[in-house]
Amino acid sequence: MAEPVISIEPISDELILAYRASGMKRGNSGGRALEWAFGRDSASFAVARHDGRIVGISGYIQNRVQLGHLTGNAVQAVDSFVLDSMRGKGVFTRLARAYDEHAVRSGTDLIWGFPNDNAAPAWFGKLGWHNHRQVPFLIKVLRTGFFCRKLGLPLDFPLTMDRDQRLCPVKEIGDWADLLWEQTSPRIGVGVIRDRDFLHHRLFAGPQADQYRVVAAADDGAPSIVATRQTDKHGGKIAYLMEALGGASMKALLKSELGRMAAQGVEIVLAWSFPWSPNYHVLRNTGFLPMPERFRPIRIWFGSAPKTAAASPANQSGQWYLSYLDSDTV
Repeated sequence: MAEPVISIEPISDELILAYRASGMKRGNSGGRALEWAFGRDSASFAVARHDGRIVGISGYIQNRVQLGHLTGNAVQAVDSFVLDSMRGKGVFTRLARAYDEHAVRSGTDLIWGFPNDNAAPAWFGKLGWHNHRQVPFLIKVLRTGFFCRKLGLPLDFPLTMDRDQRLCPVKEIGDWADLLWEQTSPRIGVGVIRDRDFLHHRLFAGPQADQYRVVAAADDGAPSIVATRQTDKHGGKIAYLMEALGGASMKALLKSELGRMAAQGVEIVLAWSFPWSPNYHVLRNTGFLPMPERFRPIRIWFGSAPKTAAASPANQSGQWYLSYLDSDTV
């Protein structure tokens, strides 16, 4: 049988149909979700075809990233799909290598992402990604119900002393967000640039925008932001702390949102934060704890593959800033 033909392509109606047929969650969200995630960049996908039919897809989201004192361009590997009939033939690895070669030719500084258990051996083994191990999960327990149900106990009461200050959510991201990033970024080595454009796109322009709540202290010289998303998942009512960044006002914003969510029945809040992140100590001071690996709802690995010398800090410890805004699924 002839080898599949690999090409680098933008989004198209053909790819949207292939996504829908693949069963991948993003495909079920429709064309608008795909266009929001990938835009109209001319090189968002590595595509494998056999006899003219799409048999494999590997998708990459474009990012602007901070690399020390430099600004670079990166792609986040997010989706991979190979037809059942083509599995075991090296198609996944060929797709990834083809995009890797394209990234080098086009001057992309960095490829990075969160491979699952199935993809991790290829990314970290065959493709040589640096393994940062699992993402840095933190957890804050707001109510007893989540864990009591697992023990068969009919108990549910709040565990937090935080109180809802009835903050009004912001309806848009203003110029204050650029000041927020300007003040925060010196304490970040490597990470996606969280300026006004990024925050607007990620929180207000996407298909899940109505599921995020954003509060901010925007009127002083040291702005802050806290963004959350509530959902029923993992057998309970949980929330994701999408982002918490800023100055002295961030802690008050966060405590108010924790109190509000507890009053609404949210049982646990999940966050991502490394110990060296600028928000880590505030999160710990408000009751977030590192989640032991055996209790994590899902295993998510984190890896990076610098393609230029400027991106070499991406493989070093103590450099990355991550939050749930970096997750392409939450």
